[in-house]
Amino acid sequence: MSDFSGLSSYFPDLPDAPDWLDLKVALLHCGVNVDEAVYNNFEGCCRLSRNPYSCNAMILGGEVSCSLARVTGGEKTPFRLTVDDGKPVITCNGRPIVRIAFHANTSFYDQQTSGGIPFGSLAVIQGWDMLAFSCLWRCEITQSGDACGFCHTGIFSVPDHSLSEMAEVVRYAVNNNPGVGILQLTAGSTFRPEAEIDRYVRIMETLGSELEMSLPPTIIYLTPPSDLKQLDRLFDAGVSQIACDMDIWDERLFNRICPGKARVNTRQRYLDALHYIADRYGPNRACCVFVGGIEPADSLLEGATRLARCGIVPLPSPLMPFGITPKTLPEIQPFNFGYYRKVRRETARLYRQYNLVVPGTRGSDVCLSRDIWLRRETECLIN
Repeated sequence: MSDFSGLSSYFPDLPDAPDWLDLKVALLHCGVNVDEAVYNNFEGCCRLSRNPYSCNAMILGGEVSCSLARVTGGEKTPFRLTVDDGKPVITCNGRPIVRIAFHANTSFYDQQTSGGIPFGSLAVIQGWDMLAFSCLWRCEITQSGDACGFCHTGIFSVPDHSLSEMAEVVRYAVNNNPGVGILQLTAGSTFRPEAEIDRYVRIMETLGSELEMSLPPTIIYLTPPSDLKQLDRLFDAGVSQIACDMDIWDERLFNRICPGKARVNTRQRYLDALHYIADRYGPNRACCVFVGGIEPADSLLEGATRLARCGIVPLPSPLMPFGITPKTLPEIQPFNFGYYRKVRRETARLYRQYNLVVPGTRGSDVCLSRDIWLRRETECLIN
């Protein structure tokens, strides 16, 4: 079952030939109501949990993984995940549009560290095989009151744990189910990026010394330091790629929507760090996320193009506007399939033209970049 015509009454700008990435961005933007019957039928036999922090995801057609962005309370969405004839089905305004699947069950979330911390409190599985640690998730800029206007996750942090416990989690995830193929270390912004780098270096050194295996490719998301030579320590420690996320290219919008990052880190420091990595280590070692749906597509693509020309990999990620601050609302673009199709098409051209490689294997739940990269030949042709 896949009948996207049920979307047209709610999305008048739906293309004549919609595809799975159209559906993905719509689901990420609007979120999904989930019937209790879904959990009753599928929890425990696939990677699905009532715990909203366990990175639940759906598999759409074309092997597109999409976050199950469950909405609750007063938030409204046309999408509902329900059960029809024993199968999980997405409806739009009550009309079934597509049957989905879930990722295979994993024993990962049943495990605890030697210190008694559930693995899922330290890391999550995204997509098929990405192990993502939120090492410093409690963003210091958020705590200061200057959070980015689109952020709804920066107040959380993982429990206190040892680096040896992190190694336990990685060892299990690589050697057992699901058999991860990429390691992601991510964080909120900090006021002391050098100390942040110290911690990342200790993590990499511990993983290297305690694991009796080679680490999978590792990408870290980092607050850019003022002393750019500090970045060398991370590559020396075995990091594959570093992402310094500007999020917004337009300088006025960056200053308005990301006031803490603009004041503390500065836009120029992000650019300096990205160019330092590209100049010193070559293409595909520096990455930068841009949040789609805030600034105009032409502005986002201007930034993506300028970075791509220097070998820096732009990573478009759709806006998920749950809990965003009121000051952001007047600035965001109305949801539009044409917007995301343009971003997809032009980003695919950049990937092809500059031989850029997006980190990952089969795609992320919340980002479009690997989906675009895997389809870069055909994405260039979409209207």
